[in-house]
Amino acid sequence: MSQNTSYDTHHMPRKLGVAFLGGAWNSAVGRVHRTAIEMDQRFELRAGCFSRHPETNRSSAIQYGLDPTFACDSLDELLDVAVRKIDAVVILTPTDQHERQVLRCLEVGIPVICEKALATSVQEVAAINSQLHKGKGFLAVTYNYTGYPMLRELRQMVIEGRFGRVTQMHVEMPQDGFARVASDGSPFVPQDWRLRDGPVPTISLDLGVHLHMMLRFLTNEHPLEIVATSHTHGNFAQVVDNVSCIVNCTNDLTCNVWYSKTALGYRNGLKVRLFGEHGAAEWLQENPEYLHVTDRFGTKFVVDRASRHISVANHVRYGRFKVGHPSGFIEAFANYYYDVADALEGHEAGKPYSGEYVFGIDEALQGIRVLQAIADSSASRSWVRLENVV
Repeated sequence: MSQNTSYDTHHMPRKLGVAFLGGAWNSAVGRVHRTAIEMDQRFELRAGCFSRHPETNRSSAIQYGLDPTFACDSLDELLDVAVRKIDAVVILTPTDQHERQVLRCLEVGIPVICEKALATSVQEVAAINSQLHKGKGFLAVTYNYTGYPMLRELRQMVIEGRFGRVTQMHVEMPQDGFARVASDGSPFVPQDWRLRDGPVPTISLDLGVHLHMMLRFLTNEHPLEIVATSHTHGNFAQVVDNVSCIVNCTNDLTCNVWYSKTALGYRNGLKVRLFGEHGAAEWLQENPEYLHVTDRFGTKFVVDRASRHISVANHVRYGRFKVGHPSGFIEAFANYYYDVADALEGHEAGKPYSGEYVFGIDEALQGIRVLQAIADSSASRSWVRLENVV
């Protein structure tokens, strides 16, 4: 087995300090981010405003191993702490709060790491873009699925031309949380913010944003026009819960996209299928260590981190334990945070980030325009060109 054994040990001496805005111990994402930021010892959680509920805020600090005096009561208090001892604020609140919070951090010069989606509309993302460039600030948006080693390997295969020109891509993310019921027949009720739709439905901000990133990350092609249909099939009539669309892209690539919260039997069925002139590949998030590849002679084979002729997934940084012992969702998050640490260190040193794995305002702008185009197309029942989405 060939293996890249390089490892950036020079990074180890200084940890970057972060504060959480949101991300309480009992939240959907708090513990995931807490574990991921420290897995490779690049970051350290030093403070937070974890919840608007004082007791939850304080108890979260204790659960995360902090002195409760570092559980701040407000964003302003958190920023006062941040100016003195924090390298970045990690924003883990619901998406409809992001614009105000990101802008406030950037206005005082604090780097931001923000959960996807960055904001709820094209106008909100544009406002963040303006402030980011005006203040020469730092912004990274977390797209954790891009941290999976085999997806990074697939991206490298595309770059190297292993599949020839990519002609088709099919990406889907079916879930069943809005269709399942408890044993007494009552629906499982998600957080309040997931049950409110704006101009861009929340399901698009929650799931669709990942599928746009799969297209951008793996092919580096750009959407040109979209036709979409949206439906409500589940337990909550006030929100869209199922979206299908076709995306025509640069270089004559066609992408079929489906995401749903009413696909019974699927917990988180993210799947990517990519077809080129010389071969094809398939990857499933629920079995992420394996990439299924077919060449143009019809030969099928499976690639993992121990396979020959790979160049990315065999890096030591991805081998926290030996092949055959699967790494997963949190490790992918940690891989992404490792790259964010590189980008943040470069920003602090006045150097632009030169890597390939950290995404910020450009991807967020394109992504929200794609999601708005999906909403517009669903409403008009017609093709929408991205250039017309403002």
